[in-house]
Amino acid sequence: MSDRTSPVRRLSEMKRWTYILPIVVFIYVICYVDRTNISFALPHLETDMHLSKSQQGLASGIFFWGYLLLQIPGGYIAERWSARQWIAILMVLWSIAAMASGFTHSVGQLLLARFLLGVAEGGVQPALMATIRNWFPFAERGRAFAIFKLYTPIAAIVAAPFSGVILTYFDWRWMFIIQGGGPLVVGLIAWLAVVRDTPAKAKWLSAAERDYIERSRLEEGEPLEHHGTLKAAFTSKIVWHFALIYTLTQMGLLGLTLWLPSVLKKAFHSDLSVGLVAILPQIAAGAAIILVGRSADKRGGHIKHMSLVLGSACIILVGASFVSAHQKWLVLIALILGTAASIAWYGPFWATVTKLTPVAAAGAGMGLINGVGNLGSFVGPYVGGWLSQVSGGGYALTQAFFGIVFGVAALLVLTLRKQLRAATDPTLVAEPETVTGRPVSDPSPA
Repeated sequence: MSDRTSPVRRLSEMKRWTYILPIVVFIYVICYVDRTNISFALPHLETDMHLSKSQQGLASGIFFWGYLLLQIPGGYIAERWSARQWIAILMVLWSIAAMASGFTHSVGQLLLARFLLGVAEGGVQPALMATIRNWFPFAERGRAFAIFKLYTPIAAIVAAPFSGVILTYFDWRWMFIIQGGGPLVVGLIAWLAVVRDTPAKAKWLSAAERDYIERSRLEEGEPLEHHGTLKAAFTSKIVWHFALIYTLTQMGLLGLTLWLPSVLKKAFHSDLSVGLVAILPQIAAGAAIILVGRSADKRGGHIKHMSLVLGSACIILVGASFVSAHQKWLVLIALILGTAASIAWYGPFWATVTKLTPVAAAGAGMGLINGVGNLGSFVGPYVGGWLSQVSGGGYALTQAFFGIVFGVAALLVLTLRKQLRAATDPTLVAEPETVTGRPVSDPSPA
């Protein structure tokens, strides 16, 4: 029986996909709900705290300045110490900060609470991504990271109706308190009970299953233990290249996500209607993420998949700028397609990151890419709010801006074709250490 269809492979894959990934996704769904639920509170904050459009953008985006602080240290700590224990600590801290937003009475207090929420959540994603890297060979990471990215549509599907119901029957303060504290207990228990830093530490895996996972990674030329340095991350040109791409994509994605309820509000009016309608773009996004991640792993061509998806996002969002809010069904269709295209690139992107980033820069490098990249999440909502304000409250300029940003990201992705080809094609490998930090014999497909 071939290794591809062996019982050990089937069992190891089943447990990895059904034990590790659901918990990882659930943890970051909690994280993402607490990050983005402010978008549903903005109209109420405008009334209660008299926030201007620019202040609303600042309140939405200041989270990401705090988020930046623990990105690089967070990836480094997760790699050197324990992603499992590190995330457990951060979960408690971010829950406290999330609930604090419900007790604010001034713009300054709100900004401080959102900033501290960003600090607490800052080390979570690089630690979760290090966990995925430890549990999945490169040939499966497009799908694994795509499933991880499902936190975006799942969080939106959960947050939209949940927030709509709370805002309908209670107020924005209770929304922050309930969503900040409620899911923490379940998430923390599930995380500590199931997840381990590496397959070698998981008692629910058999010895044969652990050996299979580790052997697969070694055969792809990847070390089982990463001992990176901060210097390697900061001095790597490819890390900064990825960070720039990620900055642009997050600028468009988070800007779109945070302003989506406001766009739909103009078309569908009530909080409850907006919450229900906003589910549809996220369902389409979830399907697109899985299909693109699976296709990239199966067919290769990670660069082609990313550039096509980002280019589509550019065309769709620029086109959406010509749609009037009175054409509510056209607004909804544009947002469904735009939301799907704006995040479906995620799986191939992070699989490519793990392939091209030097081993010495692995943990801190992933934190740097995610941290610097997420500054785009600050710029996106702020510029989006400013463009809406100067255009008299409309969103045409905002949508066009997001579309252009995705177009630039697509062009930058295309410049990585030669590097990825050199890292994955044995006949073209010349100096792989300068690209991947891995041995010449690494034959794993892109």
